[in-house]
Amino acid sequence: MSHKKYYGYKKPQERYSIKFRDDAMTGSVEVGTLFAIGYQDEKFYMVKINWGAEEDWERSRDGEVEMTWNFDEENTKKIMLRTGTHNAKDMMQAMYERFGKYKGSADLYIERWCQEKDIKFEYSVHY
Repeated sequence: MSHKKYYGYKKPQERYSIKFRDDAMTGSVEVGTLFAIGYQDEKFYMVKINWGAEEDWERSRDGEVEMTWNFDEENTKKIMLRTGTHNAKDMMQAMYERFGKYKGSADLYIERWCQEKDIKFEYSVHY
């Protein structure tokens, strides 16, 4: 019988996501928006997907535009500090409580808030 070797403690991966708006769930499949925030691998991120609107078709062959905001570990910690939280779950809840009322346009308010607080992120758009 062989024994497995123990190579040290491996920290469990925390993963959280919260949807602010998802038009696909409401039945509006032709035109819509999905906006969500998430936390994975000690980093905060935001994702917004617009589909079906005339401007989406102008930008993309399939009528879908995906925008992502990625925050590194240092700036994720800054978000926790600015929201007064000490873990990812509480940070996500605090972000939703603060920006949840804006639904599909919450990305604009979160982005502005981050800029005011000197929190850096990488932004990318996929057409």
